[in-house]
Amino acid sequence: MVHGKVIIFLILSVVFAITHLVAVVASLYWYYWWFDILMHFWGGVLVGLGVHSICTFSRFNCPATLQMVVITLVVMTGAWEVFEYFAGLYEPATYLPDTIKDVIVGFSGGLLAHYILSKSTISS
Repeated sequence: MVHGKVIIFLILSVVFAITHLVAVVASLYWYYWWFDILMHFWGGVLVGLGVHSICTFSRFNCPATLQMVVITLVVMTGAWEVFEYFAGLYEPATYLPDTIKDVIVGFSGGLLAHYILSKSTISS
C-alpha cells in the first residue's frame, strides 16, 4: 500500500525538478533574487517529507524523529552547498552570507515539514 506521504512527496519532487529545470533554462535564479530562497525552502520541505515518507515503508517502519530529520538535513544541505561551490554556482563576493542563508532557509523548510507531519493525520 502506498501511503499519502509518499504520494505527496513524489508529486512535490517531480514539480520541484521541473521548476528547477525551467528556472535554470530561463535564468530565474539570476532574474529574481527571491527564487533561490524559495527553492532552498522547498528543498528543505522535500527532505523533511522524504524522511517521513521513507519511515512509512514496511522495511524501515520507524518513527521519523527530529534527530533523523536534522541529520538528513545536515547531510543533504552540506552536499548541495558543496555541489554549488564546485559547480561554480555562486557569487564569490557573497558566497558566505548566501550559503548561511541557504542553510537556514533549507533547515526552516525541513523542520517545518517535520513539525507539520508529526502532528498530521496523513496516512502514516
